[in-house]
Amino acid sequence: MMRLLFLIALSTLPGTALALDAATDGTCRNGAFPAEQSDFALATVSGDTRLYLLGDLDGCPAKGEPACRQRSYVVGGDTLITGRTLGGYRCGFFPNNVGGSAGWVDVRRLQPLPARAAPTLRDWAGHWHDGDNTLDLVVQDGQLVLTGEAFWPSAKPTAQRPYGPNLGQIDAVARPVGAVLEAIDKDDASCTLRARWLGDYLIVTDNSECGGMNVRFNGVYRRDKGRR
Repeated sequence: MMRLLFLIALSTLPGTALALDAATDGTCRNGAFPAEQSDFALATVSGDTRLYLLGDLDGCPAKGEPACRQRSYVVGGDTLITGRTLGGYRCGFFPNNVGGSAGWVDVRRLQPLPARAAPTLRDWAGHWHDGDNTLDLVVQDGQLVLTGEAFWPSAKPTAQRPYGPNLGQIDAVARPVGAVLEAIDKDDASCTLRARWLGDYLIVTDNSECGGMNVRFNGVYRRDKGRR
């Protein structure tokens, strides 16, 4: 009851409700991209100039460039994974060899790619990775056998991160529905995982119950070429 009264009081303060909405609707960043976004699709970047990924704090992306500019940028012809829209911006994620970068981008610079047909089981199969985290999908008896490992902060401790790693695992059998796969660990029903297929990418989230402290499978996974 006290918590409800506190929230009601906050909502009556000038500008507070708007601030709460902005915090909820304006998130577009690397770690939160899979869980905070929706309507995932692919789009190519148009134009001849750099398209900078804009931040999501301190009134951004509404302030536009250069106030919200991050270091990361894309150029014409690059492919982005896109999420939801906020005003004239769309949340975009650019996959690369070091994990990828997320930020708001001007929708006028994006050319949506045609939606693909629903994937077959074979389209899901392969060895997928996001950093040290891995998912293996194998077709068996008309279903997908999914095994995966996740680590925090990384699989191999370093001088900068000497602690850990904390470990997470999943072992499940599931059948996708269209481009979405819902999996429940066969030995621990409290661990669930959801994957959205986007061609060469899987957008993955879990329910925080698949491993040790801070371990998450959340991420944008890429399929290893040549391995299925």
